[in-house]
Amino acid sequence: FFICLYSKNTTGGDSMKKTAAIISFITVLTVLFSSCGRKDYGADGLAFRLLNLYDSLPPCSQFIKNGEEYSPGYISPEDFSFLYTGKREKLPEWDLIDSFRLIISDSTEFFEIHVIKVRNSTDAERIVKLAERRQAMLELHNKEDGDFPAKHADIFARGRYIVLLATYDNESAIRMLKRRL
Repeated sequence: FFICLYSKNTTGGDSMKKTAAIISFITVLTVLFSSCGRKDYGADGLAFRLLNLYDSLPPCSQFIKNGEEYSPGYISPEDFSFLYTGKREKLPEWDLIDSFRLIISDSTEFFEIHVIKVRNSTDAERIVKLAERRQAMLELHNKEDGDFPAKHADIFARGRYIVLLATYDNESAIRMLKRRL
C-alpha cells in the first residue's frame, strides 16, 4: 500500500486507495507505538519477579490486599496500619491502594519486600510516606539487633508503584525495577 502513497495518478479510485493506504499506515503506526509502552505486571507479578532475584529466602509470609478473611495471605486494614505506623486503625491511605503483595520473613532473618500499587499515581507520595515509616521501623530494629543480613531498607517509587526492599541485595532489585517500571 505504500506504492499508492507515491502514485502520480490522481483519478477517483486512486484517491480512495491513497486515503485507505494513509489510514492503514496510521493505524499500523498507532498499534506499533502503543505496544512499545511498559508492561504493567501488577503488584503480584512484580513481587514474584523480585523474589526470583534471590537464591535463598528465609521462611516468609505473604499478604495481599482484599484477601479472604481467615485465609492465608489475608491482612486486615488495621493490621496493615500496625505494620506501617504501630497503631491498629484503618488508615485513609488504605483506600488509595489498588493492590499490594507484602513478603515478610517469619524468622529472625531480616527480609521484606513490599510492592504496593496505588490507584492513582498522584497518591503515590502518600504511600511513600507510609513506606518511609516502615523503613525507619526496620532500620531501628536492625540497629538494636545488628545480626541481620539486610543492613538497610530502600524505597523505590515510580508511577503507581512503591516498593520497599529490606533484603541482602537491594541493589539488584532496584536495577531490575528501573528496567521494568
